[in-house]
Amino acid sequence: MSTQARPDTSAPADVGSAMLSVRDLTVTFPSAEGPIRAVNGMSFDVRPRERLGIVGESGSGKSVTAQALLGLTPREHTTGSIVFEGEDLLTAPQDRLRALRGWDISYVFQDPLSALDPTRTIGHQVAQPLLLRKVPKKEAHRRAIEMLGEVGIPDPARRARNYPHQFSGGMRQRVMIAMALIGQPRLVIADEPTTALDVRVQAKIIDLLYRLTDEQGVAVVFITHDLGILAGLAERVIVMYAGRVMEECSTDELYYRSIHPYTLGLLESLPRITGPVPERLVTIGGGPPAPSRLPTGCPFHPRCQYVQPECRTTPPPLEVPPGGEHPSACLRAEWLAERPGELR
Repeated sequence: MSTQARPDTSAPADVGSAMLSVRDLTVTFPSAEGPIRAVNGMSFDVRPRERLGIVGESGSGKSVTAQALLGLTPREHTTGSIVFEGEDLLTAPQDRLRALRGWDISYVFQDPLSALDPTRTIGHQVAQPLLLRKVPKKEAHRRAIEMLGEVGIPDPARRARNYPHQFSGGMRQRVMIAMALIGQPRLVIADEPTTALDVRVQAKIIDLLYRLTDEQGVAVVFITHDLGILAGLAERVIVMYAGRVMEECSTDELYYRSIHPYTLGLLESLPRITGPVPERLVTIGGGPPAPSRLPTGCPFHPRCQYVQPECRTTPPPLEVPPGGEHPSACLRAEWLAERPGELR
């Protein structure tokens, strides 16, 4: 597979008004310990042809956010607005949501083995979005074979007759991408599509997503816990923690001019391929808070090396600090923005 030259990602392209506009998205689940707010006031836009990365540790609310975009979270526990091309998906009828899924908006799940039906052939499953829309069976299966070839499955006509257990993990993930793209959607949500794959297969999947979405003009929301793989795909990044947006910036700003202590901690945790090899990998001390027991003030303050007394009591607004270039939810954002060289 040839790798295209990647464009400069210092800022998102001017691609017009938002295709998807999310405002104050909140998802709350009931529990014995009280309500659990898995997503807390998320707001962001996705423009046509844009690649947006949402990154954070496990439990930060990334996947719940992704599921809410498709109406897969219980409506009675989901508030805010999710407007896709002028239509609020949180108030749309269920039959309208079913019509959108897989056609206008598609989803690449993080575990293809559990997402694929073990009793049906690969070709039938890839063709399913077309069959549901009354495309003739022969035409649907022809296009499914073409799509399998597009995502790099060798001998696609023969492999279309195979079952999921006859495919490797990387090939199953390619099948999921084929299923997501066969309906020519305008928005693809990819939820940890490279989890549990080795680094060579990860690189191929990222390159495949980049190439196919670029050729088809599709917008992508890419969910991941790995900052390292966003460099080759995303134009803009949202950093989540405890269900909230901590920082939002271009990809270049993420790697070179990020200012939130959580983002800086994630960057420090990335393995280095240059310079001296450290005796131990750098980690962020402690762990993410349980959603049912979020700390007061800034949710990151128990793990933050720059914490101040006010951080323990005052929730930080998401705003661009004086001297900064992008929004950050940190009471010390102005101080941190003045010291980028000292923090790396």
